[in-house]
Amino acid sequence: MSQTVTMRLPDDTAEWLKESARRAGRSVSEVGATLFEEARRVSAFAEIEFRMFSGERHACLTGGLRLWKILLTAQGYAMDVEKTAAHFDLPTWRVQAAFHYYEAFPQEIDDAIAETRSQTFDSLKRKLPKLERQTVEITVERESLA
Repeated sequence: MSQTVTMRLPDDTAEWLKESARRAGRSVSEVGATLFEEARRVSAFAEIEFRMFSGERHACLTGGLRLWKILLTAQGYAMDVEKTAAHFDLPTWRVQAAFHYYEAFPQEIDDAIAETRSQTFDSLKRKLPKLERQTVEITVERESLA
């Protein structure tokens, strides 16, 4: 469900909004609604901001670390806030802020994680031309039971 809201914007702001919508291939209404939703979330969640990466807006910790990267890493630590914070060398309270956002918007973060997990080497190579595949051999030595 949505509602129509009319507002007046300064000329410069209105022109910026129109140009942003044109560049994104979206309507002024869509871009405006997205920006207002982001502003609502930023005001509701400490340490959260939105940034553009490869043409997409992502929720981030202030300073740029994308929340989906934090939560993907946290999954490897069984959602342990302290271990995740240590991994990124961040204060626990900052990682907890990411967890709070995830509690409110899990689908957004889960979708970003699923998209990342679906990437193949070839699709990444198109985005990162210098990417190289590396092979690592692991040798495990076992102690004798004798």
